[in-house]
Amino acid sequence: MNQRAVLLIKTVHTAIFLWMSACILYVLFAGLTQSYDWKLAVAIGMVLLESAVYLVNGRRCPLTHWAQHYGDPTGNDLIADIFLPPSFARKIPPLCGGLFVFNMLVLLVSYLFALR
Repeated sequence: MNQRAVLLIKTVHTAIFLWMSACILYVLFAGLTQSYDWKLAVAIGMVLLESAVYLVNGRRCPLTHWAQHYGDPTGNDLIADIFLPPSFARKIPPLCGGLFVFNMLVLLVSYLFALR
């Protein structure tokens, strides 16, 4: 096992996870504060891009393949190549996806009320 490569992949993947989580939370923040700016567009775009990559790759993160290739013993078909317990890592796609959809609904309602 190439421990340095696995550590790098896990670190990059964890950073991406944290960034995407921040983007999802920013959508909620923007909806609650009626902040419709370029940062909101970037946050939504990043989440949609990440979702597209995930779906096009067969609902599997591309970094998982690399982690397994370099010998990550915990790698599986989900996202266990992140610094989280595997039981929690498996729940990330539905939790984050559901939260994003909810936040987009909050944003939509907020925007419609701002038009009044």
